[in-house]
Amino acid sequence: MPASNPTRSAPSSPTWFARLPPPHRCTEPDVSDDIHAADGRVIGARAQATRRKLLDATAKLLTEQGILDLRVVDISREIGTSPATFYHYFNDVDEAILELAGEATEDEKPLVDHLKPGWTQTDGLKRAGEFVDAYMTFWDTHRAVLRVRNLKAEEGDRHFRKVRTEANLLLMDALQDMIREGVAAGRLPDSLDPFTTAAAVVAMCERLLGYQPEMAKRGSGKSTIRDTLATLIFGIITGHV
Repeated sequence: MPASNPTRSAPSSPTWFARLPPPHRCTEPDVSDDIHAADGRVIGARAQATRRKLLDATAKLLTEQGILDLRVVDISREIGTSPATFYHYFNDVDEAILELAGEATEDEKPLVDHLKPGWTQTDGLKRAGEFVDAYMTFWDTHRAVLRVRNLKAEEGDRHFRKVRTEANLLLMDALQDMIREGVAAGRLPDSLDPFTTAAAVVAMCERLLGYQPEMAKRGSGKSTIRDTLATLIFGIITGHV
């Protein structure tokens, strides 16, 4: 797979919640019930199983060796098939990773259940911890894919930007409701803009968890990151320390 062009200019707007126009190419994750080959044709059960194996192999190799060394031939060899089979389902490695990123977004949706208005000084820290636990599990499961998604989004790839935006807005929409409720109840100052505050919370969580392995090398272990995030989110949402 060709390396990204380092001279490409960065997008002018933040890439993790920018509202983007709808895409016009077929490389977006398929949201219909049908599953398609690279040429757009609907595929049957047997072909779907092969496609699934290719996606699983992509995720596995992405975790083991990273994006820079990942080639179509490696993915194909992992499941004992040819590169031609890979290209029947995906135009390139990026398209397979984009599909995996879309699947990760589906796995992120249940996290919204942890973000409901009504956190109090008594139970807020516990509920914040439960959200962070769930978010950390999500990142542990999809770390390699999410890091590539974010890298591609920050390089300006609009397809990866769209997937990242959709994922982050899931959490931001729920957080905005919580912040509005806190402001209305007088627990939070009315100077807090709900959208900006929600964006700050999501950015904080995403950045910290994205660099969790590197932070561990500097002494910030998983439990430390977990407790710190939970305490910060509790304070932001409830107005208590």
